[in-house]
Amino acid sequence: MKNAWEQIYREGELLRRDPHPEMDMIVELFERNGTRRVLDLGSGGGRHIVYLAAKGFDVYGLDSSPTGLAYTAMTLGERSLSAHLTLHDMETLPYDNEYFDAVISVQVIHHNKLEGIRRTVSEIKRVLRSEGLIWVTVPISKNEPSTRQVEIEPGTFLPLDGREKGLPHHYFKRDELSLLFPGFLIIDLHEDSTNHFSLIARKTQG
Repeated sequence: MKNAWEQIYREGELLRRDPHPEMDMIVELFERNGTRRVLDLGSGGGRHIVYLAAKGFDVYGLDSSPTGLAYTAMTLGERSLSAHLTLHDMETLPYDNEYFDAVISVQVIHHNKLEGIRRTVSEIKRVLRSEGLIWVTVPISKNEPSTRQVEIEPGTFLPLDGREKGLPHHYFKRDELSLLFPGFLIIDLHEDSTNHFSLIARKTQG
């Protein structure tokens, strides 16, 4: 499939974005838990990479857009910060087992059919150490900028126009999202200020 994210980031609109409103709270949680090595899965233009690097974390960013990663590297350089950036898909992560203390993924993993989402979650679990933390956000309702969509499987829609035309969007119900992460203890699950579910959980099983 054509790299839709590369086209989106080449247009530039999503490169310059503020960090998620809950980032201060997430950093406090990480600091209380001794988190050091963090993966941002679907790091885009690097808004959370830069934020976490500035806080002193050992940050890794993975994205499928060369433009997004290049913009991240430029922004890091301008601020004399560093991070490990990788061009890759999110279903087969190029990291060792139990490598990270935490994984974050903000408005990313729902861009797939459910089978692919489950593969991504399995990979998140694999690369996260025991007792490691995850923070994942996914949309609650069909709030993407599209006027026409087709349902390609239960709960998964394909926009026929708009910025994210052709990109699958799976919309989770609360119970469905909870069941997606077996082997995790849910710490918090709520609706955030951007009309997304915000899930914080701790890995309890290998």
